[in-house]
Order: sequence, then structure tokens, then C-alpha cells
Amino acid sequence: MSSTTTTTAAVHAAFLLFLLLNAAFIPAVYAKNEEQPQQPPGKVIVLTNNHTNYLSIRCFSFDNEFDVTHLRSWGQYKFRVRKRVVYPSSTMFNCSTNMGTFVAFKYDYECCKDKYQTCDWRFDEDGAYRWDPKMLTWISVDYAPNYESLNRGGVIKGYFAN
Repeated sequence: MSSTTTTTAAVHAAFLLFLLLNAAFIPAVYAKNEEQPQQPPGKVIVLTNNHTNYLSIRCFSFDNEFDVTHLRSWGQYKFRVRKRVVYPSSTMFNCSTNMGTFVAFKYDYECCKDKYQTCDWRFDEDGAYRWDPKMLTWISVDYAPNYESLNRGGVIKGYFAN
């Protein structure tokens, strides 16, 4: 009988140890989750005017449209894009400026992957550039009127002030 009592006591001790370890671990997991606020869904697009003049910009998709914004030199404009639930690859955001048009969000851009927080753009006198976080460099992007953007308003008229 003494071996059965010893075995039972060992099982109870192991079970109590298991409960104590879990009781110490579970609140730590919940506390860690509460410290990290949830990010709103979608990708943040950051447009920076690296131009010496004002940059007038208007961004739109087939679902949304924003008002014209005028950015001073080194001014920034940010907006959030949510991927479509059905056919997420069809999610696209265009932007028109006083210098041309470009696609600000497209599913196959490296920066649009979930592992990156933002998709960053810069504009100067010579063109538009998108930051490629994988290659760690700015990539020159076609910055001219295109058929799709022209149907939705084309290149907007901006203003210049030196």
C-alpha cells in the first residue's frame, strides 16, 4: 500500500505543479496581448513631396475617392487601403497629381505585403519613386497619364508657389 500511496502523491504533486505553471504562464500571455494594440486593417500609403514646389494630389479607387490635397515641400499625405475580400488582387488605388498619375496601391507591390507596415512614395521634379523594402531602394515608377486615371478625372490642375 505504501507504493500506491507514494505513486498517488507523486501524481497529485505533478498535477499541482502543472496547474501552478499554467496559472503563472496564462496571465503573462494575456498581459502581453493587451500591451500590443491592434492595428486597423489595411495598408497605410505614405506620399511624400520631395519636390521644391507644391504637389497637388488626389487619390481614388473604384470604391473610394479622396479630395485634392496640396502638399508643401517635404509634406506628407497618408491614407489607408483595405484589400477587397473577394478578389483581393483587384484592389488598386490610383493617384493623380499636377505632374502625372500613378498606381499607389497594387496587390503585387512588395511593400503591399502584410509583413510591411507602409507603402512609401516620394515625388520630385523628375518623377515618382516607390520604396522597395526587400531591395532597400527607391524604384522609379511610370508617372504619366494613363487610360484608367483619365476616365476618373485625369491629371489634376495644381498650383505652384515659390
